[in-house]
Amino acid sequence: MKKLLVIVTLVVCGAAIILGNIHWKNKISAHGEKEKSNSTVVVTEEESNTSNDINTYSKNLPEHLQKKIAEAANMGKPVNLVIFGTSSEKEAWSEQLSKELKTVYGENVFAVTILSTGDKTTRDLVNDDSFEQVNELQPDILLFEPSMLKDNGVVGISNTLENIQTMIASWKAANKNITLMMQPPNPLYSATYYPKEVAQLQDYAENNKILYLNHWENWPDLEDPKMQEYLTEDNKANEKGNKIWADYLIKYFIAK
Repeated sequence: MKKLLVIVTLVVCGAAIILGNIHWKNKISAHGEKEKSNSTVVVTEEESNTSNDINTYSKNLPEHLQKKIAEAANMGKPVNLVIFGTSSEKEAWSEQLSKELKTVYGENVFAVTILSTGDKTTRDLVNDDSFEQVNELQPDILLFEPSMLKDNGVVGISNTLENIQTMIASWKAANKNITLMMQPPNPLYSATYYPKEVAQLQDYAENNKILYLNHWENWPDLEDPKMQEYLTEDNKANEKGNKIWADYLIKYFIAK
């Protein structure tokens, strides 16, 4: 009888130990799952906030570009932005835009390449095929500034537009997914023919469904003497001119 009692006691104790161990493991496991679940929620919220920011910043852009930018932010493959036709001077509007895109969107959302055309006319660009540098880069976005100031009084607006069409046709043939944006060079104070030529450039862009970024809206009136405060002696954008030029483009690419 005593032996039976001892055996029963051992069995009960053993069962209690086993059951207690199972209960403890289940408790630890449940706690771990809870911690894991909480951690996942935090990461998801952070990702959601980042995604919302990106969507807000890009809301001025065409819908297909908004999607590309969101994908770039999530996948790490940057949107390829090429700026063609601009000045290569330090702190030019193009450099300011590039810096702000990286600051706001992050280092890996936009890859910006700046290609300066220097003193070349549109005729020079077509004759030496230098515009085909763009084709080698396969941009998602091409921000094109035709050299209207260099053409002014030299090439003639009809020839300028023809040269522009030649370049655009080549870019579109080489890259069917390219998004083309066009803008004028800087304005001039109290000019006669140049503003009329730029108006024809805008008409050309709108008639061909090309995004036209009219940064002239940020400058003083063409007949306002204050315009001279934004230009160098040789009629290029100075520091103040580049600042208001950059501000216009930054507000377009980065909505807040």
